[in-house]
Amino acid sequence: MEPGSQKSICWTAAILLSGPGSSGAKASQRFGSEVVTHMASARPDLETEDDRQLRGSGADAESLAPAVTRAALVLDVLMQTAGEPVGPSELARRLGLPKSSIANICGALAEAGFVRRVGTGFALGRRLAELGGAYLATVDQVQEFYEVSRQLPTGSDETIQLAVLDGLEVVYLARHDGRQPVRLTSGIGRRLPAFSTAVGKVALASLDDADLDRRLAGLTTLPRPTRKAHGNVDELLADIAEVRRRGYAMDDEETMEGVVCYGVLVPSRQPGEAPCAASVTLLKVRATAERVPALLADLNRLATELSNPLRRSSPSP
Repeated sequence: MEPGSQKSICWTAAILLSGPGSSGAKASQRFGSEVVTHMASARPDLETEDDRQLRGSGADAESLAPAVTRAALVLDVLMQTAGEPVGPSELARRLGLPKSSIANICGALAEAGFVRRVGTGFALGRRLAELGGAYLATVDQVQEFYEVSRQLPTGSDETIQLAVLDGLEVVYLARHDGRQPVRLTSGIGRRLPAFSTAVGKVALASLDDADLDRRLAGLTTLPRPTRKAHGNVDELLADIAEVRRRGYAMDDEETMEGVVCYGVLVPSRQPGEAPCAASVTLLKVRATAERVPALLADLNRLATELSNPLRRSSPSP
């Protein structure tokens, strides 16, 4: 898949990033402004009697534009349904909002192209992909990821991914599929637990102890996608200590049996950015003693060039 087509489907990752001054926060602001413009012009009568009764309570009390806040909540729900349409009644039930308000918002979103009508329900619309693609076209790091990944002498044959840490999850931003593709659960824009992925563990290892303790507070056991995944926080912390020692993380069949993954941290370009990481994924039978060091060298090269474009190395012949 070419980078251009990748961009059009990973808008979800861009708008999910969190943190003051992060690219995801800026993406959300741009997305919100776009929704405001369309909804204001398309449906000036969005506020119902139910809305007026709810105004001043809950999230609406903290929002400068309650209709836009609710529209974002609707889109969040639709994003989580894997393309299955959801009707106004079900949306109202999940969000705890009046059905009349949901119906008006969905109508406005449909007119703007942000959602589409499927029978009596709604699903995400193509306008969102257009906005996501336009945003990601301005994110140099994603473009550089694809360019550098294609040049890696060994890693270019494999599946390489770029992800960002968000809480105790990672969000996948980009993926290079080499000549040895692996069937993955980590599609662009998807979230996976940080504690069972190579990108997640190396990102967690980059946090200071106070931040790491805060994120893990209250947890004792961990869900296990496979039998090799960590089952408790103590096992995770021991792994994180090893990641810090050796400089890279490993997912040894912890996400998918028969598949291994190596991850390295991508140093932040600016203070306060959420930790990003790059990984290479391959079948375990291909992770030989000769091949793994070459893959790790490629990952470190990728991380260096993504963190500082001025240090871009010459393309390999």
